[in-house]
Amino acid sequence: MASRQLFCVFITILLSFSLCQCKVFTRCQLTRELMKNNFSKTFLSNWVCLVEQESDKNTSVHVVKTPRKQYYGLFQIGSEWCKEGRKGGKCNIACESLLDEDIRDDCICASQIFDEEGFKYWSKWEARCKGQRLPDIQKCPDWQYPRVSPDRFKRTATRDRRSAVRLTADPYQLFFKIPDDE
Repeated sequence: MASRQLFCVFITILLSFSLCQCKVFTRCQLTRELMKNNFSKTFLSNWVCLVEQESDKNTSVHVVKTPRKQYYGLFQIGSEWCKEGRKGGKCNIACESLLDEDIRDDCICASQIFDEEGFKYWSKWEARCKGQRLPDIQKCPDWQYPRVSPDRFKRTATRDRRSAVRLTADPYQLFFKIPDDE
């Protein structure tokens, strides 16, 4: 009987892991994602510090303080900003959508919170980031120059060289076809 209960618990845990659509970011991955979501470079180190302190860069973190006070996702957004099971709250978002690996909606809501309350909304930012040494994200590869596909760059460079050749050719050849003397 006990082994059967243990087996059921094991299967439940296994299924919960397989159903999880979560992501744990590295510092540089997080920096890149925040930049993609239009976070200002001015405050980017603060945002990275906040996320590291609040959720340890894990999108699936769900903290229940009381039945009415819960926090969700990467930014640990409080339940007053979302609604369980359907869209709602101040961000008009379902709380469950803050727990998946798509952080676009999380970023929009976090930006809205920041616009209304600033970083002071997040107590861990106040305690562990404000006035402290912030994470060094300038070593991340995409910090200075956003990533460009090498293939796309190569095609553009080739096209530019061809254009330059055409522009430096004899101007008459650009407009008139001159027969070759054979």
